Amino acid sequence: MEPLRVAVIGSWGHVAIPLDACQRVDGVRIVGLAPAAPDDNPDNVRRQIAKAVEAPVFSDYHQLLTQTRPDLAIIATRLDRIAPVAIEAAGKGCHLICEKPLSIEHALLGELFQVVTSRCLHCLPILTNRQHPVLHAAVTAVRAGRIGQVVLANARKSYKWGTRPEWFGDRRRYGGTIPWIGIHALDFVHAVVDRPFTAVAAMQSNAAHPQRHDCEDNCTLLLEMEGGAHATISIDYFRPENATTWGDDWLRVVGTKGTIEACMDRGVCLLQAEDTPQMELHLPMGVPAFDTFLEAIKQEQPYPPEQTRNGFILTHVALCARDAADQSQLLHIPAWD
Repeated sequence: MEPLRVAVIGSWGHVAIPLDACQRVDGVRIVGLAPAAPDDNPDNVRRQIAKAVEAPVFSDYHQLLTQTRPDLAIIATRLDRIAPVAIEAAGKGCHLICEKPLSIEHALLGELFQVVTSRCLHCLPILTNRQHPVLHAAVTAVRAGRIGQVVLANARKSYKWGTRPEWFGDRRRYGGTIPWIGIHALDFVHAVVDRPFTAVAAMQSNAAHPQRHDCEDNCTLLLEMEGGAHATISIDYFRPENATTWGDDWLRVVGTKGTIEACMDRGVCLLQAEDTPQMELHLPMGVPAFDTFLEAIKQEQPYPPEQTRNGFILTHVALCARDAADQSQLLHIPAWD
């Protein structure tokens, strides 16, 4: 069997997650590295994955794609560069793993979707929430009907401010905190409730970080889902720097017969139902993100098309939520097609 040929474009964000999968999965070859924005440093990739130590470095990612003809491109670069680079890579027949959001513009998101689907490719954002044991336990309990029909979900995504690059202060390059961070919380809700989002209202501001004036440090979302269920989401950059974890991810799901509280960073999923006293749910073994995907692509086996579609849907909803905040309006969310 021929090795899976992987190109790595960029070195920013959560690139270590797919790189770790490339290191674990046999038969994966890194065929080249290249930057897509000034901040990208291919040496950072070499430090993270042994398989990339001997990979050639290209100063131009166009040459990387043309000369190495990869099967898969990992794209992890400045947020405004993700969609243009991904569109070019998909046009050359590459499957994609991309930093999220897949695009910070509606038009480019649609263009990327058209290229990916027309060429029967897969495109996954670097969103690993659904593999988390706590969230997986919550999904299993809700699917089993243990809290009845879901009517409400509350999600929180809190990050430390840490050190943010200069371009976070430029909306044209950053794209907004709702697409960057809020997409995680949208994924929490979507994974467990599994209903389309139909409307959204949102608010956002920069309360304490004027050095990055276009980077909203707090946001709230109110969403309607198909069937009348609702969701609220809070997003912030105010997690204390001395906190033991970088983030604080939390989801509460309310059903007609009970509630579930899933605390991802604390490793606890609690169920409270009419016929059940509060109890901790058993957590399944975690599944490493992207390993299954790499194996399927390598062996040319089917991979669930809904996984690709989910990434586009979540990006679409995140961009609609950002628009709602920008316009101070309740917006209808068009169905993704």
